[in-house]
Amino acid sequence: MRTEPPSSDPPGTTGFLTQGRRGASRPARPRRELLAFCATALLVLLVVSAGTIWLSERIARANALAEAERAAERLATLLVAPLLPGALAGVPGQAEELDRDVQNRMSDGSVTKMVVWRETGEIVYSSDPELIGRDDIAPSAEMLAAISGDTVSNVDEAPETSGTASGPQLEVYAPLDVAGERFAFEAYFAYEGIDRQAALLRGEIIPMAIGALVLLQVVQIPIATSLARRVSRQEAERTALMQRTMEASDRERRTIAADVHDGPVQDLAGVSYALSALRSSLPPERHATVDRLVGAVRHAVQSLRRLMVDIYPPDLSGPGLGAAIGDMAEPLRAEGVELIMDAGPLPEMTPDAAAVLYRTAKEALANVAKHAQAKHVWLTLEETTAAGMPAVRLEVADDGVGFPATGTDRRSEGHLGMSLLRDRVVDMGGTLRLSTREGGGAVLTAVVPLSHDQ
Repeated sequence: MRTEPPSSDPPGTTGFLTQGRRGASRPARPRRELLAFCATALLVLLVVSAGTIWLSERIARANALAEAERAAERLATLLVAPLLPGALAGVPGQAEELDRDVQNRMSDGSVTKMVVWRETGEIVYSSDPELIGRDDIAPSAEMLAAISGDTVSNVDEAPETSGTASGPQLEVYAPLDVAGERFAFEAYFAYEGIDRQAALLRGEIIPMAIGALVLLQVVQIPIATSLARRVSRQEAERTALMQRTMEASDRERRTIAADVHDGPVQDLAGVSYALSALRSSLPPERHATVDRLVGAVRHAVQSLRRLMVDIYPPDLSGPGLGAAIGDMAEPLRAEGVELIMDAGPLPEMTPDAAAVLYRTAKEALANVAKHAQAKHVWLTLEETTAAGMPAVRLEVADDGVGFPATGTDRRSEGHLGMSLLRDRVVDMGGTLRLSTREGGGAVLTAVVPLSHDQ
């Protein structure tokens, strides 16, 4: 087997190389489309679920922080504010009662520390007695914001008054008004509690959101399956209808070819024989006229025979393909063009593949006869491989004028032969290339697989 030599595209044919794909112009199988739909639905479900989890995480944490800020405001207003004035004024028992209430509140571990700040940065009260009276800690922006009347929160990895507490702490600063003076109340919340609250809220949001998406997909899959089955049935009906149409067309072409053969061809052949027999009985000066008539009748018979071949081609399977293509070259030989044909043994191929090769050769030879002004044509038909699969290679080369500078695409002028030729080859999963022949002329190379999956 020979392999196609590399060649450069001629001017005006750039990009004409077309690589067919199996099923390139065939409708996709409904089962494949259904699998693609399910895969896409699953991917969308995963993406939306991830987005839902991320969004629910943010919502849950924002709600947990807001709840912590409200808890700090309640502690400042209901727990510290009533007892702090007496504790600061030195009223007997007030400081002890405040410490007792604060420790009771902190006993569950949700609040780890409470601190009351003056605007100057002095700590006037703390659940940690060692911090009371310290004024060497610079006021933070959050503490100053609380002095201004705002409640703010911040996750602090290393709080300045954390004491023995380790790990991140949630600091909440709330304004505290006592005896006409504005203080900043600071409460430290264990971050694990914020995580627990966020987890509880996530547990409510995520099942609802993702469950709705899963339910939607469960409802869609039977609908998509039903649509896929309906499409499959319609596709089968269309295929059967097309098959019946092709069979009817084949029968009609066979009938027309038989009628032409048994009618006009036989009649014209009889006229030719009668004229030949009549020639001897005519004066010599009439012989030339009779010879021209006989030649015209025989030419008409040959034209009708070629028309019959076009309408109903001969057997194209196996060796019949090379012989049929060789018969198509008779018009070229009649015009004095020498055809050098190399048609080796060909394997069995599908009728569609044989028909595509036959029509490709027919179009190529017709173009040579009309446009090439060639003296020689080389036609090669041989077995090869395409994408690792058995195939047949057809090459038609000539020594004519080559391709026009404007290219081969003349669809705008109503010439669709080359475009249809390309579509036929690509539709079978093959390749088609136009290139310039070394030494002048043009080369058409088509590679068509022996079989093609529908």
